[in-house]
Amino acid sequence: MRYFLLFISFIWVGHVSSQTIQISLFNSKNINAYTLSIRQGRYILEGDGEKLAEYKKNSIFFINRRGNKLELRDRNSQIGIFKEVKFVNQDENCISLLRGVNPTTKTREYNDAIAFRVNDSKLRAINHIDLEKYIAAVIEAEGGASATLEYYKAQAVLVRTYTIKSIYKHAEEGFNLCDEVHCQAYHGRSSLNPDIYKATRATAGEVLIDSDSILCMTPFHSNCGGQTSAAGIYWQSDLSYLKSVFDPFCTDHKNASWHKEVSLLDWEGFLQLKGIQDTESFMNYRLSKRQKYFSEQYNITLRNIREHFRLRSTFFSIEPTENGILFKGKGYGHGIGMCQIGAMEMANVGYTYLDIIHFYFQHVTLTDYREMELERY
Repeated sequence: MRYFLLFISFIWVGHVSSQTIQISLFNSKNINAYTLSIRQGRYILEGDGEKLAEYKKNSIFFINRRGNKLELRDRNSQIGIFKEVKFVNQDENCISLLRGVNPTTKTREYNDAIAFRVNDSKLRAINHIDLEKYIAAVIEAEGGASATLEYYKAQAVLVRTYTIKSIYKHAEEGFNLCDEVHCQAYHGRSSLNPDIYKATRATAGEVLIDSDSILCMTPFHSNCGGQTSAAGIYWQSDLSYLKSVFDPFCTDHKNASWHKEVSLLDWEGFLQLKGIQDTESFMNYRLSKRQKYFSEQYNITLRNIREHFRLRSTFFSIEPTENGILFKGKGYGHGIGMCQIGAMEMANVGYTYLDIIHFYFQHVTLTDYREMELERY
């Protein structure tokens, strides 16, 4: 993939410590105005590529969309109208606070540089952030701040692999990834547990490749309920390194099981939409292990049911109730790849991050992406 190589070569310059990626912030929201304040460090303000001034702690700015351009103001007056403005951090410890004000969002803290521009009639905020800081922030957003070092190392390898493999995902929109879960959840800088940064440093550069030396898909989920799902059960095709494994490490957690009742009207309505008129024989369903289909005859997958009724997983049985049916399920999430609760428990009882990775991913190898021929991806 020639274009992939060109894109990362353009964005990543120099040694790994200086490699940056571009993340679209508040990506799913159509925000027309932001406030940005400097919490720590010095920033150079650039307008349309020209250096305007240097600002320090407690400086506040207001960025408003004006048609296809943006207006930049400080506390006192208008600074100017621009196509793009960029707050460029002058050291690695710079922190800014960003909040959407139209509509209003929570305030989030970000490391490194932030740029603003209008593109496709949308005011975009783009975080130009060091790769390893981004990985740490995703770990905190996706895995929380109360786990242990070996778990965070495993999560770091998965997050880094996904990031490198997906670096071109939003290239046509002018950035690498967004901050939503369909890329990776990113809620601002990691600040709650220093072990997260220790984990990213300890695994710097490490990614997973398969038996053909291709970067792996590295999914993870909250809780598998005792058995992970093979890729082909949930997705369209199988992957050799994403097979179902029985996982005894997560089954004592609160998210290991769940229940949800659905009315008879809703259940029969769903079945009839799928072409089933005689619904009586579909009021009981027993699932002892992961599988793809609820009814292969009618081409109804368990994923279809999960998505329609917003269930926690596809790992469930069904039994009739007085007013409908009861889903009795296990796990939380799609079930593919690393079970986060299981991995946390493995780390708690002494397994290493390599043990964790090889438990959930079969026939994979760790390598340093900085030594790889990335054009093959």
